[in-house]
Amino acid sequence: MITIRTRLTLWYLTIFVTLGGVLLGCVALLARQALNASTGSLSASLVASSLWTSSVPAVPAIGPDGQATVPTPKNIRDQVAVAHEALLRELMLRSGLAFVVTAVLAGVVCWLVASRALRPLRTITTVAGQLSHETLDSRIPRHRPADELGTLTDTFNTMLDRLARAFQAQRLFAANASHELRTPLTIIQAAAEKALSRPSRAEIEYRTALEVVAAAAHRSERLLGSLLLLARQQVRPESIDLAVLAIAAAGPATELSAAPAPAYADPTLVDLVLRNLLDNAARYNIEGGSVSVRTWADDRSAMLTVSNTGPLVDEADLPGLREAFRRGAGRTGRDGFGLGLAVVDAIVDAHGGTWTAAARPGGGLDVTVNLPRAAGSGS
Repeated sequence: MITIRTRLTLWYLTIFVTLGGVLLGCVALLARQALNASTGSLSASLVASSLWTSSVPAVPAIGPDGQATVPTPKNIRDQVAVAHEALLRELMLRSGLAFVVTAVLAGVVCWLVASRALRPLRTITTVAGQLSHETLDSRIPRHRPADELGTLTDTFNTMLDRLARAFQAQRLFAANASHELRTPLTIIQAAAEKALSRPSRAEIEYRTALEVVAAAAHRSERLLGSLLLLARQQVRPESIDLAVLAIAAAGPATELSAAPAPAYADPTLVDLVLRNLLDNAARYNIEGGSVSVRTWADDRSAMLTVSNTGPLVDEADLPGLREAFRRGAGRTGRDGFGLGLAVVDAIVDAHGGTWTAAARPGGGLDVTVNLPRAAGSGS
């Protein structure tokens, strides 16, 4: 199999040989025309010189056959033509040898140039050959200018980013769903077995068992919905007001400051963001603590902040809160499954927004979400 480097070298060399051959032929043609033109003038000059000296007794010249010859105009023209032909042959021979040597050197240079030009492709091939679901964080170094190979590098890295997100979502849904579903399934199983452990029970006991089963099933449904949101977001944005959603989501014990905040987002998913943030704020709160919600907007973004008065949070732990199934210390409840902020991160990213979490000096968190402002809304 001929490699692309070999093919490029052959193409470059073919172009060089073709153009060099054409150039060499043109040089030979021009040299012959120049010699032919100079042959006539040189012969005429020599003949005129011989006629001018004709009054002087001619000295016979010894020819190649050993015979004595006397220079004549014809002999002079023949000798000049022979000398010019010999000069032309010598010129073509030397030019041909120089062309062959130059072609060999050009082949080596073409090979090196092709190797250097294809080096980014070899890097891409190497990285692609080493990829697996465990090494999708590998990226191709971007040291090239904005040319075709640089664009290919950027496209390949972007593709790897998409694949990494897809595999991450798959891992979240497939690998962790079984782990997180154990708790509600265990509750359902225990409640059912307890209800069936005796032949008959009072109606209130069966009702209690069914309420436990219904609550566990509802929790499983919420968990699967959150996992599906991480695995595949289907965003259908429209003009909404974060203040309206905040009023609907906030409980009676929540401090609310709802200024108009027109956003362009999916109302169902934003409502899930609000409820997850409020749920996290309640779980991470201290006894007797407070939870507050604030909405406002500027010229470009609609924003909401959910704050609580929970325990002190180390700044070093804040980046890890974005990871799914990551539970923090100080949570008062036991029914969480560590997807709250991970779902927030997935939904906000799907809308092209941003969110930040900042530790409060007295304890707790301020979580602020920025979403695109609805077009055409007033300031």
